[in-house]
Amino acid sequence: MVCSVLILRICVKDNILYIYLDFIVTFSEPHLISSGVFRFLFFLILVSAALSAGASEPFIGTLCNTKGRAIKGVKVYVHNPKETVKSGKKGEFKFDGVNPGDTIHISYKGKVHSFAVNGRHDIMFVVGEDGRIFEKDNYVGDAFHGHLFDYKGKPIRGAMVYGSDPFDYVKSDRNGNFLLDNIVSTDTLHIKHEGYIHDIAMDGSKGMYIKIQRSHGRRIGGDLVSTGAGMVDVRQYNGPRAVRTAKELEAMGTSDLALAMLGMKGVTVGRDKDGKPEVFIRNRRNPLWILDGIRMTEMPDLTVMEVEKIEVLHDGGMYGLGAWSGVVNITTKGSSR
Repeated sequence: MVCSVLILRICVKDNILYIYLDFIVTFSEPHLISSGVFRFLFFLILVSAALSAGASEPFIGTLCNTKGRAIKGVKVYVHNPKETVKSGKKGEFKFDGVNPGDTIHISYKGKVHSFAVNGRHDIMFVVGEDGRIFEKDNYVGDAFHGHLFDYKGKPIRGAMVYGSDPFDYVKSDRNGNFLLDNIVSTDTLHIKHEGYIHDIAMDGSKGMYIKIQRSHGRRIGGDLVSTGAGMVDVRQYNGPRAVRTAKELEAMGTSDLALAMLGMKGVTVGRDKDGKPEVFIRNRRNPLWILDGIRMTEMPDLTVMEVEKIEVLHDGGMYGLGAWSGVVNITTKGSSR
């Protein structure tokens, strides 16, 4: 009796079932083959399918600096900050069992940078000259050097400087100097200092001396917010609202900002298609988020420990387009000082 075996391989990748046929079964004397052989082959197929369905392709990340040199020893985690791995000599780190909707968290120089996996199995990261981390595909490679001083000519220390994302910032040092990497020279710089925001047009420059005066900035800290067409004083709002302070937020026992809003009047928290918390105001999704006076297109990536106060306004009419579902006005710690 001469036979060759049909091997059926079944695996799951990105939630798609794949079936592979490696060989074709041929028997010279098929009447001599017992039913037990076929049952055994069928059993092997089931075991292979079960093992393949439980397996998932590992996620591999790579960290390098702006010159392409690997960065080792950086802590990275997915779900639990206490369960970290470190980048190796080649800047690589690896996780098994990462889901398409998970988030990779990279802890570098006291700050955590988060990136959505979005079904990918490998991402290259660039650590900018300013210590911030970017996906390589989103890194433009331009750096801006600035020097901040007040009306007396003294350097300004600790001012927050950012481009389009108010939470992705750098701070000026003791000499008033700062470096902001991965920024386009046609962008606008935003400088937050002592409760005011100053908007500085770069005008193609890669460096600038900047004089900061309160009278030239706009007040922040929960009173004035941007509607996109101008500034609105939140104290003019007399509709239904809910407020939760930093102490009340921390008492909720979670670092997740959305979950810390549970129980606020008119607020419910559900889950989106990726299983992440989603905030509803009066059963309406996609509220307008305002962070320290700046409109945001989505919920900012903040933890409870970074928030001074959350104010939920049920009626967002005074804030113009995009606010029909209500407004979540967030003031971060230190923004009003």
